[in-house]
Amino acid sequence: MIIVIGEALIDLIEDKQNKGQFRAIVGGANCNVALALARRESKHQFLARISTDRFGSIIKQRLIDNKVSFDHSITTAEPTTLAVVSVDDSGKPQYNFYTEGTADWGWTREDLPTRGQLKAMNATAIQFGCLTMAIEPGNKVVEAWAKELQNDLTISHDINVRPALGFDRAEQRARVERINSFSHIIKASDEDIEWLYDLAPETDPTEIIQTWINNSNKLVLLTKGSKGTRIYRNNETIEVPARQTTVVDTVGAGDTFIAHLIAQLDENNHLGSNPLTNLSNTDLTEYVRIASIGASLACEKSGCEPPTVTAFSNYGQIY
Repeated sequence: MIIVIGEALIDLIEDKQNKGQFRAIVGGANCNVALALARRESKHQFLARISTDRFGSIIKQRLIDNKVSFDHSITTAEPTTLAVVSVDDSGKPQYNFYTEGTADWGWTREDLPTRGQLKAMNATAIQFGCLTMAIEPGNKVVEAWAKELQNDLTISHDINVRPALGFDRAEQRARVERINSFSHIIKASDEDIEWLYDLAPETDPTEIIQTWINNSNKLVLLTKGSKGTRIYRNNETIEVPARQTTVVDTVGAGDTFIAHLIAQLDENNHLGSNPLTNLSNTDLTEYVRIASIGASLACEKSGCEPPTVTAFSNYGQIY
């Protein structure tokens, strides 16, 4: 059972053909991960703070319609977070966020499952990242909770920075490195690292990533869009090519990738209190290849629309 915790917000996505017109779509990186897990029919629970406003009811209905498990989510009167998304001609999204006083960031310790509750849920991993781990005050609460559980569960951190919110680069770098220090799985895009460390495009980030690993058994996935994924593990690197596709947009592609990766790790007993120990590089490479296919299929649709089991079966993957 994978526990996903984080934001469930509304993306107001601009129509590429009709500039200035927007569609209200349920989004948020962690919500997208839960959606991808549900469509994959993987065991999961989504912990979110969902507003009682109209947008919150839209979010809940989206989760219900896709059979997302959110029994332990919190209902709150705070308004729903909004993200205005414009997509450029290459399909790359640009974001502007409205986050002040909204539902997603109000986590308290009482909102979060105890160690005993997680055990009763048969939890094996916590998946988090993006805005939930960046916006106060809730980020500090979630971080402390996850850190306390690092010896019980696999901690998977998808960095997924959002520079559009005007964060201080040095503060965000320190935050990311702090969370990485107790995470077992770390996913970063090349753009994440370029922004965090103020690097020129195409700069090799290997030296930086090795400081995250620090001679441990951590697994780092560097996603590079159409150039594929680089795996860092045990002082080795493995390149996994991407499936070539026609991109409509890349909204939710990274979220779909990490969902498919951790689902396979869970199904093959590589998560829990002693994660990744018996995972071979051969199996890991195959899991990343499959996760990349899932991400590529998401790119063929507008907005975050992860593939279903049926859609994915056309690509030779049997669940």
